[in-house]
Amino acid sequence: MTKYQVEEIYSNTVVSSGTVVESDPMQAAGAAAGQQRVSPRALQDHWFRVVDEEKATVYEYSLVGPDERPDLLEWSEHSDVGPPIHGKVHGPELTNEGDHFYNCPACGQPVDQRDLGQVFWHEVPGHEPLEPKPEAKVIQFPKRK
Repeated sequence: MTKYQVEEIYSNTVVSSGTVVESDPMQAAGAAAGQQRVSPRALQDHWFRVVDEEKATVYEYSLVGPDERPDLLEWSEHSDVGPPIHGKVHGPELTNEGDHFYNCPACGQPVDQRDLGQVFWHEVPGHEPLEPKPEAKVIQFPKRK
C-alpha cells in the first residue's frame, strides 16, 4: 500500500485535500471520489490530482460518470444548516475564543470549527455565505494589533 496526497479540484481551485493509502493512484482517486469510478483526466473542470511523493509522480483523474455524491446545497437553505453538530477538540482546550474560527477561503465568512454543519457547508464548491439566523449570537473579537 502506498500513501498518496489527493486533491479534488474544480476549475483551478482545490476544494479538498487529504492523504489516502491505497494500492495504486487510481484507487486513491476513487476513494476521494466516494468510491465512484474514475478515469484518466481529459480536460474536465472537476478532477482529482494524485501525488505519489515517494516516486515524485503526479496523476490526474476525473469521474467516469456524473458525480453521485450528495449535493449539500440541496439539503439546506442558506440560513439553516440544521442544529449544530458539535465536534470534539483533540488536544488542549483553546483559551482564545477566536481560535475556534477561520475565514472561509471561498466566501470569506468566519466559520466556527466547533459546528461541523458550518464546516461542511463551507467545504462545498460554489457555496454562498450563510445568513445568520435572527436569534444568532454574533461574537465580536478584539482587533489584533
